[in-house]
Amino acid sequence: MDLLQQVWKGAKYFARRRGWLILPFFLIACTSAPAQQISKTHNGDTDTSQLITGVSEDTAPEPLPLTPELVYYILTAEIAGQRGELGIAIDLYQRAAELADSPGLASRAAQVATYSRDQELIYQSLERWAEVSPDDANVYMMRVPFLLMQRDFAGVVQTVNRALELAPEEAENYLNNLTGNLSELGDPDQALLMMRQLDSYQAGMNEARFAYARLATFFRQYHIAEPEIDALLKQDIPALQREELLILKAEVLQRTDRSAKAIKLIADAAKKPDASSDLRFIYGKLLGENGYSAEAQEVFEDLYQENPENPDTLFALGLLALEQQDGELAKVYFSDLLKMGDNGRQAAYFMGLAEELNENIDAALVWFASVPSQSPRFEAAQTRYITMLAERGEIDKARQHINYLRMDNPDQALQFYLFEAAFLRDNDRPQAAFDLYGEALEKYPGNFELLYSRALVAESLNRLSVVEEDLLSILERDPDNAQALNALGYTLTDRTDRHEEAYAYITRALELKPNDPYYLDSLGWVYYRMGDLNNAEKYLRQAIEIQDDIEFIVHLGEVLWQQGQREEARQMWDRARQMDADNKLLQDTLRRFRQ
Repeated sequence: MDLLQQVWKGAKYFARRRGWLILPFFLIACTSAPAQQISKTHNGDTDTSQLITGVSEDTAPEPLPLTPELVYYILTAEIAGQRGELGIAIDLYQRAAELADSPGLASRAAQVATYSRDQELIYQSLERWAEVSPDDANVYMMRVPFLLMQRDFAGVVQTVNRALELAPEEAENYLNNLTGNLSELGDPDQALLMMRQLDSYQAGMNEARFAYARLATFFRQYHIAEPEIDALLKQDIPALQREELLILKAEVLQRTDRSAKAIKLIADAAKKPDASSDLRFIYGKLLGENGYSAEAQEVFEDLYQENPENPDTLFALGLLALEQQDGELAKVYFSDLLKMGDNGRQAAYFMGLAEELNENIDAALVWFASVPSQSPRFEAAQTRYITMLAERGEIDKARQHINYLRMDNPDQALQFYLFEAAFLRDNDRPQAAFDLYGEALEKYPGNFELLYSRALVAESLNRLSVVEEDLLSILERDPDNAQALNALGYTLTDRTDRHEEAYAYITRALELKPNDPYYLDSLGWVYYRMGDLNNAEKYLRQAIEIQDDIEFIVHLGEVLWQQGQREEARQMWDRARQMDADNKLLQDTLRRFRQ
């Protein structure tokens, strides 16, 4: 189930169901082009008539004093928005809202103002909206993110209480919006406290308790979420709400290593004649995540028969086909997904995997290269594309592709330099990697990650002066950089006779990060190089207890050999062989001791 475990979370279904957790109700965090959202009818044309009359889709027309000045402001604001001139559009809407006591226009001005991220401007627009429409619950809910930015937590509680008082029928929507904002707070205790302080929660409102349980689950506070869910399940609640609670309870069970209970819980409900397709989909997902591929496929095939155009079901069936190594069947499902528009922008990547399974390497390369940069699979696709080129010996072509990526994504150029250099190291081209680090450092002088990475490859090229120079450059500006301290100390003790210096660097690294297994290995090795075999054995054994690393084991084997404990040394080296018989350090060590 490795593949399924890696990609199940990519299903668009779950992105949609959990949107409340990651998308703020307020548009403050929106990064899409505002010009495309400033007033569109269903066919995509600008609808200025609604703006002039203050009409919204769910309210009666609101007459406005159609003065020339007001009409000018609104029409010009719309034109500016269409052209992407956001600042002008916001300013004109603010002026229009001040001219007329129109709730619709004030609401519009506030919504557009959110794109500015100017807290003062947003505050003013919300105040104007509240002034002309004091009983509109929406204005109170739109204040929530603004109050959270100010860390006015008491104000958030009061504001939400007022909104729910004005529009109790909107309780579920408003509470979902609130939890969406609170999930971004980064302070679980404060977020959950605010939920508990709501009048609706204290009054025992089911919607409030459910929202509280979902937020607790998001923050991994399962000991809080589970009792709330269990208490709600004991009540007489509508079937749809019960299903949502069961789904949430199953998620808690799954996350707390109780997968069997999660599956049983959902199975009992999903097998009922009136079970919703959403609940059955969750059941199939749980089965797939926990290794029951055949059972999962049966669930998804039933859903497919009922609705062959459901993209989530197609996606799940495609993943199962890949898991079962059936590339041709996977292509069928992902092809259908592409025909439907592939809103999740993932199908091309999985088509590439399918063609790779079918050994159609050229076709796979085309699919991987076609994955759009906006896709959540973009990086994985580029990595696979480059790896496949390397496997065919086309290193230069792979490098050329990385260079194109670097030029097309200048904001990520540094990461592409690091990626290409690591790629070269992995393909036994250390000199090319060293040269590339030098090129990158000309563009990003003094970058710690580049300096540290170049030091590592310089060591493999016996360029010890560069190793020392680069690591000291880091330490001059960051004397408490434990990684650089350890790397310099280990290199000095392993490649030179400057063991006292090395000891100082390594012990300083351990002071900063006690019990780090790599630093303990370095300390054991410097003791070995100084002739203190007892301390060497002590710290190497400590490192291995924390992490079963092949190089730690090889080092301990050498120390034991020098102590005369030859049989245990051989056992250590045999253990290392089982982990990786081709490991360079192991091979070099065995050669030195003729083992």
